[in-house]
Amino acid sequence: MPLNKIQGLKPTIYIPVALQKRLKSIKNYPLIVLQAASGFGKTTVISEYLHQSYAHQVCWYTCMGEPLRKAWKGICKTFSQIDQHAAKQLETLEYPTQENLVDIVDIMRGCEVNGDTWLILDNFQYIQGELPERMLHALSCHGCSGLHIVVITQTVDSIDMVGIPAEQVMLVQNETFFFQKEDTDAYFRANEIALSKDELDKLQMLSEGWAAALNLQLIRYLREGDFEVSDSMDALIRAVIWNRLEADDQQFLMAVSLLQRFTVKQAHVFLEKKTLPAGILRLLGSGSFLHYERENGSYTLHSLLQSFLKQELKGLPSNVIRNMQKLAADAYAVAGERYYALCGYLEVGELEALLSLPLKAEDFSLYLEAGSAAVLERVFIECDSSILLRYPQTLCMIIFELFRLGNYASFEKGCLLINELISNPEKNALNDEDTRVLIGQLAFLESFTAFNDIEKMSALHRKAWEVLGGPYSNREDWNDSWSFGQPSVLYLFWSASGALDKELDCMDECLPYYVRLTEGHGSGADCAMRAETLLMRGDDTVAEVLCHKAIYVADNQKQDSICIAAEMTLLRIALLRGDAEGFENIKNSILKRRKNGTEPAVKKMADLALSFVSVLAGETAIPEWLTDLNKITRILYDVAIPFGVLTYLRWLLYQGHNAKLLGIAQGALPAVEQHHFILPQVYFHLFMAIAYHRLEQPKEAEAALECALSLALPDDIYLPFAEYDEMLAPLLKLQEKKSHIPKLTALCTRHRLGVDKIRKATLYGQLTPREREVAHLAAGELTNRDIASRLLISQETVKSTMKSIFHKLGMRSRVQLQELKNSGKI
Repeated sequence: MPLNKIQGLKPTIYIPVALQKRLKSIKNYPLIVLQAASGFGKTTVISEYLHQSYAHQVCWYTCMGEPLRKAWKGICKTFSQIDQHAAKQLETLEYPTQENLVDIVDIMRGCEVNGDTWLILDNFQYIQGELPERMLHALSCHGCSGLHIVVITQTVDSIDMVGIPAEQVMLVQNETFFFQKEDTDAYFRANEIALSKDELDKLQMLSEGWAAALNLQLIRYLREGDFEVSDSMDALIRAVIWNRLEADDQQFLMAVSLLQRFTVKQAHVFLEKKTLPAGILRLLGSGSFLHYERENGSYTLHSLLQSFLKQELKGLPSNVIRNMQKLAADAYAVAGERYYALCGYLEVGELEALLSLPLKAEDFSLYLEAGSAAVLERVFIECDSSILLRYPQTLCMIIFELFRLGNYASFEKGCLLINELISNPEKNALNDEDTRVLIGQLAFLESFTAFNDIEKMSALHRKAWEVLGGPYSNREDWNDSWSFGQPSVLYLFWSASGALDKELDCMDECLPYYVRLTEGHGSGADCAMRAETLLMRGDDTVAEVLCHKAIYVADNQKQDSICIAAEMTLLRIALLRGDAEGFENIKNSILKRRKNGTEPAVKKMADLALSFVSVLAGETAIPEWLTDLNKITRILYDVAIPFGVLTYLRWLLYQGHNAKLLGIAQGALPAVEQHHFILPQVYFHLFMAIAYHRLEQPKEAEAALECALSLALPDDIYLPFAEYDEMLAPLLKLQEKKSHIPKLTALCTRHRLGVDKIRKATLYGQLTPREREVAHLAAGELTNRDIASRLLISQETVKSTMKSIFHKLGMRSRVQLQELKNSGKI
């Protein structure tokens, strides 16, 4: 039973007259935004309105400052109460971006609801900086007359509704929530109190028409028969609520304020008993400072009360605070929030409890941007080795995660600790079976110290299999993208110039041992690597065969990263051949895999693959996160960052930012060399050569190109130079005496003709993705207003985009666009 159903002091709720008038038309809008500072009664008002209107279904999600991916996952889970199919599709998007807003619109337009249905997004201000307001527009484009999305936000800055049709959104702001004197009088009369004129004047002066203050003053009046004169909300909360609670009740409230939200089960963790104190039940039962979410059975404290409690918490003795923090971590553990539990235990030094958590890789995948790498590193800094050694399985999981996150010093320290444990089994109370399993697991972990030397890694994989006699561990506990979230096997494992053929043979021989050890992880990687290499050498026929083999093998083991690596190679083959239809088909296949893939990193891999290749076909627009170096380094695993930087450099190259390209390339190159990544080194030097040439620094340009050629030509790698034939032509002429140059220039010619063919085949291949969308809709006889509404952009943007489309295609009217569509070319 919700706590607010328990008998206690519960004043009758009253909605100000001005607000009542606004709410009368609320059902006419798919999107309603309630925007006011904390304490204006937004949550209470919408709850009461929906209760009074007998809404058929209300689903509520309160944002608590969690990472964006986790917030989106929570919103989708809540929405599944309304439309399970649509919610599942929304969750596959990972989180809203500028690029997938149209996908959100398409998903929402397929929604079906029964009766009067409401989705409430409370505390939206916590994610508003990341999720653009256009996302709200996208969510509200569902076309279901019975579905309404209510956004509750405390943001001071007005939400930008430009581009959202007026009939689609209702915006209710601060001034509408204020209680006028007549409202205050009516509110108290509703609670059976008739105020005198003097009392009403005094109350209006004290509260200034603020709902939270009025509510507290009402509670005070019901108890004492007068008002509390306070100069702040904290003082009012202290006088009306805090000072009337027992010490145990106060301690309980301070403790639960450490959680984002809490359940009854978590409350019992703090109390260490099965019943809640009577004082807490009365307070929470009032409904004024607590909201109950039926969907997940959790409670959230009002932000004003939570702020007050956190200040009170600071005044407690350190040992009391520490105990509360430990209980908060226990409460997170009980709820399965293992990452927050780990952070909590780490803060209070409860290392045994931390290492007892049944941690999995998925506990960290949602928190890369929140600093999970630093948290795990602290485990090794702050945990004594004797404690770590008592939890070998958790230790192994953390060690592997540290490698993926790029914390190599801590990774190596962890391997040494496992080795120490194995070396003294009796001292560490290990039986023979435990020792055997750890020896095998250590061999697997130590293989990554040899990354990316295939032969050395494989020797340890074989040792692990021999010792374990079976798989390393449950793949579900640690499985993620085999390619670390980037779409090229050649990028990872071409580690020595002139040794590529040996490395390919080694991959063929060694990969099966790893695949068997990991229950299929990495299946098809050998075919994908060889296919990519053959294409780099100009042999697109055999490369195509191997790509399809790689996809078949990888698909059977749900290895999205390998499939996308092979599909990126197929995309480049289509580009080389000038196969426009094949190019579009493969792009669509990657987009489909992006939508339906199972690996956590699949969306980023698809973005990288498409951006890396499509820019060569003249599509200079790339996902927003790939134009921001900070996001690239936060989002990608460490060994994938150079590929992300490489994609970013390609974008800078086409934008003409030559000096910026040089500076970033020079800064990033040492890390690329440290990883022994030859392919990105080739591209880095190649890009630097082009930039130097544009900046009229011929000696530097020639030297940079020489570096790229000296790395690539010993292995007959030509495609990177062919991709930039036009930009490199003046520089390549200086290299024409080299023996490899005729093969290289032949591939350059093929590639140039192929790219030209693709661009001409569609006529509008030179348009950006957004220009293509606008052109397609305009050819379908939609007006500028219709297009703006469909794509969630302003009419001015549509107008300027249409002007660019006509200029690029040499057209003057929409009739010509319609003819182009009728001919099947758009």
